[in-house]
Amino acid sequence: MDKEKLKNTAKKFALYFVLPVFLLFVIITAYGHFVLVPRYYHLALPDHCEVVPEDFPLHQVGSLPGTPREIYVDSKTLTAPENRIIVVDRNGSETAVLLVEVADTDEKRQTGLMHRHRLDERSGMLFVFDEVRHTSFWMKDTHLPLDIIFLNRDGTVAHLHENARPRSLASIPSTVPVWAVLELNAGEARMLDLVPGGARLLHPEFDAAGFE
Repeated sequence: MDKEKLKNTAKKFALYFVLPVFLLFVIITAYGHFVLVPRYYHLALPDHCEVVPEDFPLHQVGSLPGTPREIYVDSKTLTAPENRIIVVDRNGSETAVLLVEVADTDEKRQTGLMHRHRLDERSGMLFVFDEVRHTSFWMKDTHLPLDIIFLNRDGTVAHLHENARPRSLASIPSTVPVWAVLELNAGEARMLDLVPGGARLLHPEFDAAGFE
């Protein structure tokens, strides 16, 4: 009789305690793996930040094809002529030099500055189009607040969208046809007077007289 009671007690223990605990463990593990890890993965920058290889074409665009992993590009490595933008004030005097990656194909423009968690001061990305046209940007998978500067063909500012919100899916339109777009860290555009009627940019992609 005592042996039978012991068996029944063991069954009840397994049914009412062990099984629920096991199921709870499975649920918590699955939730963490499929929900929490993807949601907070981008916060673990030191563990998933990749340094671009030496043979990567930095003068074109700083993203590795086929990977969602965050990439950091040291602006000091951007040494090709097309990486250099000169900022001149309303009197034509040079006020700053920007070091940028260039996105001049649909694929590069679609990737943009996605998956970045660091962007050096006075560096960014220049998006160049094949023609003057209306365009629209968004901040999907972009983790940095940015100033988005819509540019005329002569390097002047057509429209400025300041402090674009990270990861927002809202559309950011150019409002007018533009030739190129420059993305910088939030706050830098106004600091450099890159506003309509303000400073202009000198770069081989712009019809800027006097560019050397």
